[in-house]
Amino acid sequence: MDDKPVNRESLKLVFKNGNRPNADNFASLIDSMVNKVDDGISKNLSDGLILSPEGGESDRLLSFYRKIRDSEAQWTFELLNEELQGLGIMQPMPNEKAKPRLFFNKNGNVGVNTTDPKTNFEVNGILGTDSRVGTAKLSTIPADGKWHTIIANLNGCSAFEIMAQVGKKKAGKYALLHAHALSTFGKSRSKIRKTQAHYGWWWNKLSLRWIGSTYDYALQLRTRSNYGKDQQIKFHITKLWDNDIMKLFDSPESAQDTQPSAEQTDKTLKS
Repeated sequence: MDDKPVNRESLKLVFKNGNRPNADNFASLIDSMVNKVDDGISKNLSDGLILSPEGGESDRLLSFYRKIRDSEAQWTFELLNEELQGLGIMQPMPNEKAKPRLFFNKNGNVGVNTTDPKTNFEVNGILGTDSRVGTAKLSTIPADGKWHTIIANLNGCSAFEIMAQVGKKKAGKYALLHAHALSTFGKSRSKIRKTQAHYGWWWNKLSLRWIGSTYDYALQLRTRSNYGKDQQIKFHITKLWDNDIMKLFDSPESAQDTQPSAEQTDKTLKS
């Protein structure tokens, strides 16, 4: 903070009966109050508290100080990235630019340690989790030995990670499957790589397969035997590649990064 504020007790002493406040004292009194125009603070019924940055040189809305007389804020809220009109929670750093710790843009993307998140949630750093669950599909199907579609209406290139489990208590029948399923359109040389554990006979295992036509295909899952009435395969799926992910590479920046240089093009033509 550049301006050291005057506390209430000091102002009370200056304006006490018998004293003659001067222009500086009145300036301190005026500066101690909120002015809608100068301070960019207002309030109404529809919007609640309204904040806007002060002046054209600052994007800062809020600053949090441990003590009011500290020279540096601990945390700030700032309007960033004018194109996407983002809001950032920043950490001021001595002798360098403030670092973005959390950023939101109007496209709905959230960034951690970045002000340019290209996906719904992007972390520029080390991400740690206790566990993870794929939400592309989180469901159950009957464990009746028949094929059941778990992902349908696919077109183009697709890749999924699948976790599936089935078990019947006190029957000695269990199976746990981890798989990666890749396909370049239907009726292509699709691939499914499985890692599987099971208890009991081999027919207690789980199976996956691709089916369908070139432009409309699906992924199916089943048990190799009937586990019995009311038994369910529990599974969750994570998308690794699909048409939505392809769109991330449609930006001008990505196109420029993947465009071959003139030298590379010349070498290709000569070869």
